[in-house]
Amino acid sequence: MRGSPAARLHSARSGACRARLVLPCLLLALAPLPLHAQVHIPPPDDLVEELPVLPTDSDPAIPAPSSPPPSAPLSMTLEEAKAEARSTGASLRGAYQGLTQEAGAAGQIPGYQESYPGQTQYYTNPDALHTDGALAGWSSEAYRTANSTTRPTVDVTRSDLARATAIAADPNAYLDGMSTDGSTGDCVPLPPGSGAPNTAEWMCHVGSQVVEQPRTCVRSLAVTEWASTLYQYLCVTSPTFPGCASLAANAQCRLTSSVPVPEYALTVDTYECDAPISDPNIYLMATVPKPPPADAFQVASNAYRCNSDGLSAALTFDPVTGAPLQYVSGLQQCGTIAADSTCTRTTAAAAGLPERSLCKLWDFIGDPFGGGGYLSCLEPALPEEVYLCSSNIAGLTPESAVSKWFTQSWTDNACSIDPANCTLASETCTAPGETRMIGGVAVTRPCWEMTRNFLCQSVVGGGNDCGALEAQAGCSLTREVCLDDPPSSDGSCAVTERVYACPIPGTSQEPAQYICGGDVYCVNGECEAVEREASDEFKDAVVALNALGQANAEFDEAALTLFRGTRETCSHKVFGLSNCCSGKGVPLLTPWLCSSAEKLLDEKDDKGLCHKVGTYCSSSFLGICVTKKDVYCCFASKISRILQEQGRPEIGKPWGKPKTETCEGFSIFEFQQLDLSVMDFSEVYADFMEAAKLPDEAAALVQIQQKIADYFAAHRP
Repeated sequence: MRGSPAARLHSARSGACRARLVLPCLLLALAPLPLHAQVHIPPPDDLVEELPVLPTDSDPAIPAPSSPPPSAPLSMTLEEAKAEARSTGASLRGAYQGLTQEAGAAGQIPGYQESYPGQTQYYTNPDALHTDGALAGWSSEAYRTANSTTRPTVDVTRSDLARATAIAADPNAYLDGMSTDGSTGDCVPLPPGSGAPNTAEWMCHVGSQVVEQPRTCVRSLAVTEWASTLYQYLCVTSPTFPGCASLAANAQCRLTSSVPVPEYALTVDTYECDAPISDPNIYLMATVPKPPPADAFQVASNAYRCNSDGLSAALTFDPVTGAPLQYVSGLQQCGTIAADSTCTRTTAAAAGLPERSLCKLWDFIGDPFGGGGYLSCLEPALPEEVYLCSSNIAGLTPESAVSKWFTQSWTDNACSIDPANCTLASETCTAPGETRMIGGVAVTRPCWEMTRNFLCQSVVGGGNDCGALEAQAGCSLTREVCLDDPPSSDGSCAVTERVYACPIPGTSQEPAQYICGGDVYCVNGECEAVEREASDEFKDAVVALNALGQANAEFDEAALTLFRGTRETCSHKVFGLSNCCSGKGVPLLTPWLCSSAEKLLDEKDDKGLCHKVGTYCSSSFLGICVTKKDVYCCFASKISRILQEQGRPEIGKPWGKPKTETCEGFSIFEFQQLDLSVMDFSEVYADFMEAAKLPDEAAALVQIQQKIADYFAAHRP
């Protein structure tokens, strides 16, 4: 086909519309055609000018028309016609050129306003249109009513529509026999309703189940002083003497240097070994400390001794005899040391210091002039305090200073956990921030002991949580679904999901309804007058037109599809309380365990916006399903969902498997194949009835005909 792409698309659309129904073909008019040129609209040129005051609305003096120009000859050339037009325009320009300056010129323009409209404010601030429009909408009662989410609705089901069909097929069976005053006549029961709004689906499970058992293990931190030694060996080799053979073959030894001695045909090698090697052909040169590993840590331990009696020098004494022992000076006070966060109080023995006692006051016993007597401590000082500090205290001198390297490792205390079947649930430190003496050094670690809580899974048979549904009155088993993924090759099923239809709590079965002839209906013995409404054909037309409008709104220009849905899922624990898939009309059983997306899905499903595709097992343990997911396709409106549900069977487009369904929309070609006239839109009738009262078709036709007749009668010459 020749021509531009737009022309070919238009031609294809026209051909398709001639072969199909009118309503689906309206979609083609709604889909945008490709454009090959841009239209430029210049901005107004009065954005910043002062707006002048317009003249008053009075009739200007219009000049009398001049004499008509002479008639054109029967034939003239193109140039003669142009000259004639210029001459006529020049004469008229002189007569009318001042008309717009006359007083009251604005009065000659229909609907013209004396002042500039208020909308000129949007010339310089177009973004205000959105805000002002929203405020105007919410201040309008009609807008709030049309967009209210709390309007009462009526759920009209297929079976309820079947009632109207049964009555329309044989109206005399229901309406005859009633007198004009309603005193006589028979009441005929209406066809029964489906009762669907009073029931919902409930699920339970039978078969093997995965149970979780808590397990607790304790881990301890082992800190070891790094005191390894390196052994440095020297050996000699020659072509006939392998003196380094024992070192070269030992995995704990490493060659560090090799020096050849050519004049003697010898090679002198040096090795470092982690352990001593016994061999008469090698020579031990030295032993040196081995460098600590990368994950080791160093602790500096400074031992400070201090007193709280203010002593700077004193004699020590024997606590048993009280006799003096030694004079010591340079004593330090404990205030600064005790306040330092890097210092830990300990004992002299633990810090490797000798014990000693200081005396504050001495007494001489005996005759000092007779050559006899001795000193004895009359008032001992308070016991000295000993601190181990990991830093240097400014202005104080440690009595000993030690720096050591340590390694650490975690060990499990007699705890066997299978990593394949157990999951770490929590971990808590049960010995935090302690300081322990290791090798005469105070070592502080953030945690010395860790308690770990695990959940370990195992498979047990005989699971069944269907007892409550089986015993509940009114519940009936509707179907069974095997949750094994992949399914067993022998046809067996480890976990089976049973689906029951049960009454919704708080609802009751629909009472029997009757209709008595003569525009009267009776329910439970109470009769009321029947109000005539529009026929179903008018409702179907309104809904179909709305469906086409919805198609225009939901057209995806990128994918060229209509009524595309979004894939949404909710999870349900098999043999567990956690259930975020309640189903339409049933509240969530465990909302505190559900995500915000699952709660929103439940709201959409209750509003009739979602179609349930199916269920699949989302997680399993040893082939046993643990968690399942329900998959939904949610749409922008009920009409979109109905078109997908009833349109797919028409064109043979099934839903995909729950695990892979993507909720794709209809292509333009697929939508052209749909026959909207055979679809049941009764579910959305109530929404349209709430928005506007539909008139009786016959009465509306009479009113339209009368208005047409009145118009022609008023405008007949």
